[in-house]
Amino acid sequence: MGFLTEPIETIVRLGNRKYRVNAAFNVVLDVQRLYKEDLPDEVKIEQALRMLVENRFRVWCLPPKKKSELLQEVVKQHIDLPRRPPSKINQRLIDFELDGEYIFASFYQDYGIDLLCEQGRLHWKKFIALFQGLSEKTKIKEIMRIRDMDIPEPTKYNQKERQNIIELKSYYALPVEGGGGQEGLDALFCALEGMAHE
Repeated sequence: MGFLTEPIETIVRLGNRKYRVNAAFNVVLDVQRLYKEDLPDEVKIEQALRMLVENRFRVWCLPPKKKSELLQEVVKQHIDLPRRPPSKINQRLIDFELDGEYIFASFYQDYGIDLLCEQGRLHWKKFIALFQGLSEKTKIKEIMRIRDMDIPEPTKYNQKERQNIIELKSYYALPVEGGGGQEGLDALFCALEGMAHE
């Protein structure tokens, strides 16, 4: 399927039932935050479906295994993104929650889009496509560049440059604990796989 040639569906089918999905970027980010919490997988799946699926009564009637299957379908069709090789091993460059203001400012700067007005409307995949297309002059891209920057080996000529890079990296560093956007999705996928094998 082509991103530009196929409409983004709002329906997921499981068996002979249809479920309307709201995969707006803010809902997906809330689900990612949910999967960072220390809750049983069954609770996370139940809560995620409450956030993502609009016809809640149909979801409530499903047995746990079917709920897991439904969430897998929602993730597969509306949230999952093609994986790209990481630029550096285990280095997070972005945290959608902690970097929220920078992302907001960058969308507004490049596209004139007020993300707060787009909550509940802008689909996750559209959000990611726009995010990936942000120009290098935006604040979030600058911060990601700083986080990814190597500190040069010391010489007698680069002490000031090294100090500046170290200060910038320290200022914009992400906390070691917790997870970024992709780690939240990874936790979601692991929980779903565990439920599928039960």
